[in-house]
Amino acid sequence: MNEENQAIEEIKQLEDARYASMLGKDIPVLDRLLDDKLIYMHSTGVADTKSSYIEGLRTGVWDYHEVGRTERRYQADGDIVLVFGKLAIRMTTRGVHKAFESRALAVWVRKPDGWRLLAVQSGAIPAPG
Repeated sequence: MNEENQAIEEIKQLEDARYASMLGKDIPVLDRLLDDKLIYMHSTGVADTKSSYIEGLRTGVWDYHEVGRTERRYQADGDIVLVFGKLAIRMTTRGVHKAFESRALAVWVRKPDGWRLLAVQSGAIPAPG
């Protein structure tokens, strides 16, 4: 297996761990996966840092019920792996239940101590009609 394919396989596992920890509110796992410089751009246009995103999960601002991931595509380039995909999300945000679809880009960077999620950019897909 070449280096790019190996990196993609590692990121696939880390993405699975990231979504499982979002759903399960596993803060220690997220703290390990998210880079200290993380910028998390939500589909609403709201941006979070690592600390504000983790705090939002911890305090229940975001309560993910289900995240379906399809149309995943991975692109490796040296110490960067881009993950493109379509998300179907069911969640409660500040007490309001929401269900929506979005397209997302996750940017992973290889650091001396392992891969870290550096950025997320998400854009809502308008409902039909």
